[in-house]
Amino acid sequence: MVVYILLFLLAACASFVQRVTGFGFGIFIMMFLPYIMPSYNEAVALSGLLSGTTAFLIIIRKLRYICWRRMFLILLANIAVSYFVIMHMSSAGGDFLRHCLGIALILVALYFIFVEGRLKFSFESRWLQLSLGAISGIMGAMFAMPGPPVVLYGVNVIEDKEKYMATMQAFWLLFNMFYLLFRSSGSYYTSATPQLWLVGLAGLSVGLFFGAKCFNALDRKMFKRAVYLFMIVSGIVALFG
Repeated sequence: MVVYILLFLLAACASFVQRVTGFGFGIFIMMFLPYIMPSYNEAVALSGLLSGTTAFLIIIRKLRYICWRRMFLILLANIAVSYFVIMHMSSAGGDFLRHCLGIALILVALYFIFVEGRLKFSFESRWLQLSLGAISGIMGAMFAMPGPPVVLYGVNVIEDKEKYMATMQAFWLLFNMFYLLFRSSGSYYTSATPQLWLVGLAGLSVGLFFGAKCFNALDRKMFKRAVYLFMIVSGIVALFG
């Protein structure tokens, strides 16, 4: 029963974060979920299922806002690289690489908070989109943190807040569907997974409700600041987690 209560609360908080910033479900919940699950693999699997469900529930009302063209290249690179990493290199991630990732995330977020608008940085380049997608694939496969590179791209190329939210959720939904297939042959899913998913689903509804209210209250500038601040949190999690 204690596990169910904790899972409900974690899912509510994680879905709130994702509904406000467009990402971060996995980053938040994976700070705690491995400590209440029987194994890390099961925690990763449940996190992915709940994250994908969160994205789906948000998309239901925002389908018309999705900018499919904006996410094609970055999703293609993400899926290709993450498949290779999961199949061949998933055990190669070390503490040093994770710490470097954390420092990079913090520096990039600080750069865009304080310097954005003063220097030109083109996210329209196809090579840059492919590169960000590849980095996202590596981060997702090795550290369960695929979000920051994709969000950095999305928040800077999609001006409309609703279109940004819808497009990012479409990305996370497709991303988690592919990851579900990639990990289906391992020890990620057990007989307890469906029941735990239902408990988490109840928490999602609460987090999404309050997250939507907060999202609607943010103007464009405040919204981008919220995204960058959570990127800093992501970096701290990678650095000290």
